[in-house]
Parts: sequence; C-alpha cells; structure tokens
Amino acid sequence: MKRCALSGDHVIQGILFRTDSIVGFDENGKLWRCNISQETVIGAIPCKAKTEVEFYPDGRLLMGILSKETMIDGLPAKADTMALFHANGNLFKCTLAHNIITQGIPVKAGADLCFFENKKLSAFDLSENISLKAIPCLEGTRVWLHKNGEPAGCTPSRDINIHGVTYTKGRLLVFRENGSVIDVRGRKTE
Repeated sequence: MKRCALSGDHVIQGILFRTDSIVGFDENGKLWRCNISQETVIGAIPCKAKTEVEFYPDGRLLMGILSKETMIDGLPAKADTMALFHANGNLFKCTLAHNIITQGIPVKAGADLCFFENKKLSAFDLSENISLKAIPCLEGTRVWLHKNGEPAGCTPSRDINIHGVTYTKGRLLVFRENGSVIDVRGRKTE
C-alpha cells in the first residue's frame, strides 16, 4: 500500500494519526509523507492540522508545520511555520518567534534560522550590527557561515578593506573558507 486515508484513529510507527489523515509509505513500507487531519505531536513537535508532514526512512520527522510557538533545542520557533530536521534528528531550519542570542550571535525574529548537522549555525538574519571574524555585519541582513565557523556571506555595515581591497558598505560579500573574497560585486571603485 502506497497511500490511504484513515477511517479511524491509528498508531503508525509510534505516532497517533487521527481519522481522515492521509498517510503515504515508501517502497519499503515505511511512513514517508502524510497529510494530518488534526494537530499531531511527532517527537515532541506539535504539527498543524491539515498540513503535510514528511519522515526519514527511520521514522524521524523530516518536516512539519508548527501548530503553535514551540521551543526546539531551546529556540522559540514561530507557529504556522515550517521546521526541518537533519537525518540525525538535529534541527536544520526554523523561523524564530522572538529575537534571541544564540551561539553568541543576535538573531532576528521572523527569519529562517539554519544549522549544520552538528548544531552549529549556518544561516541567519542579524537583529543588530555585529562583527564576525573582524567583518562588520549589517543589522537586518542575512549571514551565512561555513562549517568551520568562518563567514561565507554577509553584508558589511561599513566600508571595509580586505587584503588591500576596499568593499562598500551595504553590498553582499561572499567568502571562501580561508576568508578571501569570492564575489566582488561590493568592490569600491576609485
């Protein structure tokens, strides 16, 4: 069976699915994708009624829409937004309900907050100007990090000189893992 609508409440792979939920299975008979009829708590994550949820082959939640503001790994995730998880169960992406400071970085509410598999930050929007590895980053803009923690992309909050080249405030810069600039769209012309 690939897909069916439940005529009654059923527990599948340890999860209670309510009547009228539509459940789908992969080629190995494992839960894959479902459209839930009522709020369903999956691994402590409250998923919104009448939305789709997806699973990894081992039964872990891959994606769900949050039915209410929820603390995930100590982060306030906003209701009615998508939460994504890595295959190891760690949070991949959520939308913050409030401005917070996480891993020493002021992060803006209402924007996607992303993590690598090891729970280190990978992408976020800043709630204030900060300096990351000597790069002054502009409040309200997106920042991307490499797995080694070095900036992968950011928007400088002031003109900045990197390796003898001046880059303009407010223009996106993209960096290699060693800190050298890849994208020169923000290069200041003399």
